[in-house]
Amino acid sequence: MRGRSRRAGLRGEGWTRPRQGPCASRVRMRERSRLSGLRGEGRRSSRLRSRRGQGAHARQGPARGAGLLGGGAALSMASNIYVVRQRISRLGQRMSSFQLNLSPLKEPLGFIKVLEWIASIFAFATCGGFKGKTEIQVSCPKNPENRTITAAFGYPFRLNQAAFQAPPGVNVCDVEWRDHVLIGDYSSSAQFYVTFAVFVFLYCMAALLLYLGYTGLYRDSRKLTMTDFVVTLVATFLWLVSTSAWAKALTDIKIATGPNIVRELGPCNQRVTCHFGSVTSMGSLNVSVIFGFLNMILWGGNAWFVYKETSLHSPSNTSASHGQGGVPPPSGI
Repeated sequence: MRGRSRRAGLRGEGWTRPRQGPCASRVRMRERSRLSGLRGEGRRSSRLRSRRGQGAHARQGPARGAGLLGGGAALSMASNIYVVRQRISRLGQRMSSFQLNLSPLKEPLGFIKVLEWIASIFAFATCGGFKGKTEIQVSCPKNPENRTITAAFGYPFRLNQAAFQAPPGVNVCDVEWRDHVLIGDYSSSAQFYVTFAVFVFLYCMAALLLYLGYTGLYRDSRKLTMTDFVVTLVATFLWLVSTSAWAKALTDIKIATGPNIVRELGPCNQRVTCHFGSVTSMGSLNVSVIFGFLNMILWGGNAWFVYKETSLHSPSNTSASHGQGGVPPPSGI
């Protein structure tokens, strides 16, 4: 109300607003254009800043992702290395606590393992150390005197490489006997049998060391007992396979080095008279077959006692003892 009255009073006194000239209007237009230009530049600079920020974020995004992935891989690798070191240190602590304990030898598990160790020695020694020869008596039409030709053979029983030899400095019936060999190659069966027996020998030594020196470690570890049980089953089967194959090969060796060899020699069927002389006794090879089947029986019987040490057999005993209100019996060793 006061403002209106004041304006009315001024108008009544004859006061009027001074008119502005063209110069003032031009100045205002310049100021407005300048302000609009400044506002446009500000908007442009803000847009450029936003674009630069987006580009920087876009460039930093893959780098950050790669950095995160690399950091995660490094952390996982470091954790794996730490776990491996911890396991190795624990195993070293356990292995360092060697204590000789002969009580397992009084149990079937340790006693049978000793028998297996001895039987494996006889198995590969009686087969791998064999050397023999077969002899044939030869008489010529011009000289009826008998001459002896010999073919030496042995482990690994590649008979097709065992050539006949005449006595040194003697020409027997004008025949080159070195060109004539025995028949057959039985090295695969013999080498399989001997190699497996050697591996069994080494495993028995390692198992006895574990039984006698680290009894507590073997008893408390589920992996060791289960591994021993699986190896025992596999060894039983392989003893059966290897011994059967070797027994069949031994039968063929006896035939190939026996009297039938005379029929296979070419000169003996033509102008030379041949008679079978002798062949080395193969009793040690027969013993090797016997020890092979004996090993199979020992390992098959020991499988039960090794099974009693595993976690497959222990829970049944534990539950039965708790059901009766008693103390669970100690397992095996």
